[in-house]
Amino acid sequence: MEYTLLKKLEMLWGIPIFYTNNNSKKIQSFGTFSEKENPLATSVELTQSLIERANSQKIPVIYKILNKIYFICIYSGGTYYLSGPICVEQLSYVEIHQFYKSCNMTIQNEHHPVKMNLIKLLTFVSFLYEFLEKKEIQIEQLLQVNHLSTDSKTENTSDSVLIDINVQEEAAYHHTYMDERFVMDTIREGNVAEINERGDALFERAGVLSKNKFNDQRNLAIVTTTMATREAIAGGVSPAEAYKLSDLLINQIDSCTKIEEVVELSHKSLYQFTKLVADNKLKPRLSNYTEQCKDYISKNYHHKIYLEDISGAIGVSQGHLSRVFKKDTGMKIQDYILKFRIERATNLLKYSDASLSEISDYVCFNSQSHFGSVFKEYMGMTPRQYREKNKQKEFYE
Repeated sequence: MEYTLLKKLEMLWGIPIFYTNNNSKKIQSFGTFSEKENPLATSVELTQSLIERANSQKIPVIYKILNKIYFICIYSGGTYYLSGPICVEQLSYVEIHQFYKSCNMTIQNEHHPVKMNLIKLLTFVSFLYEFLEKKEIQIEQLLQVNHLSTDSKTENTSDSVLIDINVQEEAAYHHTYMDERFVMDTIREGNVAEINERGDALFERAGVLSKNKFNDQRNLAIVTTTMATREAIAGGVSPAEAYKLSDLLINQIDSCTKIEEVVELSHKSLYQFTKLVADNKLKPRLSNYTEQCKDYISKNYHHKIYLEDISGAIGVSQGHLSRVFKKDTGMKIQDYILKFRIERATNLLKYSDASLSEISDYVCFNSQSHFGSVFKEYMGMTPRQYREKNKQKEFYE
């Protein structure tokens, strides 16, 4: 009975819950979330740290890593219940990559952890504890014992966080469904002539998402960009091209400091994706193998990529894939991979505050010096020079 209820609980909250007992080191799931893509099941060091903390305190453990990502451990009835990862603020692509790397995880799609505000996180922990232990616990206790009271974001939770709505795709904005579908249909059709008018209607009718107007616009822009990316792919744009533009736009949105900048980018993102679909309709078709190869590279560029891995994933010989790709693009596959990584790096240099070493690691170069030499070969200047020259450039032309 308890097993079934816990499975329903994690489905209701959308948060992974795992468990293990005193006699077993194996972490088990309730079946909703995969163990393979969760550090609680793959990082022995992290799990042991949580269990040790749970052994030394009677109330739930809330443990924070990388200063932004939370994990939970509750000891009850001879079983340790572990949950996470959860974050209370949006992570950049570089931060997501650093998180997976710190947990010694290498997966194709590095997903953003579950995101919710702190009050909702604390409510989940208290609810889970009360369900397991059948006794009440106060949120103030959780804050105090886990040393979260001094967190700069915790000090103002009493009133503002209670009404702060977590903005994610499933509940992102309050405008009518019809307005949203009109805009997304326009993008998918590549109708450049109508997108500006329909986009204006979308943003005019968008409801308030939180008390902070700047965050409202930024969250709306990110969600809109994510949805537009999917529609562009549905309209025939290759995933590699669509996600390339999406990465660029989201980096730009993250770097904005004024509402006006975010609003302008929101409108430009709709236009850019619509134009991408329209332009794609005019392009000569590449072979399916070349498109699949580009798609594989776009999803795996921050890991080592070998030709045999690509050909194996696509189901074609290495020699044939190399010949077809060179015929379609005029480039060798390895040259395309390097070019793709450098293009991603230029976006991060312009629109993020990540260090050169972090960027080098994110786009998968063996060392910062190797990254620097390849970057200079492609761009004619060092990464530092490029950042100094282009840091103030605000919008994708």
